[in-house]
Amino acid sequence: MEKEISFSGAFPVVARATMRPGGWHIGFLCPNCRLHFAVMEDPTESGALTLSGPARFQATRPHCKQEREYRVADMVVFEAAQGGPTSSA
Repeated sequence: MEKEISFSGAFPVVARATMRPGGWHIGFLCPNCRLHFAVMEDPTESGALTLSGPARFQATRPHCKQEREYRVADMVVFEAAQGGPTSSA
């Protein structure tokens, strides 16, 4: 059964310093590097998660060091392929 998280508001978020290889995470895809970075772990630990809501997130990309605003529609649930701050998942 798929779960849903709904976000509302404006949030500054920090990219996670590391990701557990094979672990499920919620984050964003960097438009420049095309690498994923996580801002939180997926509480379902399965990727069976729907994200919704009108929230905005201000994040600094860990590899580019550039700040950008993201929307919930930009969020991705992904399984980390490697353990560093970014993943090619």
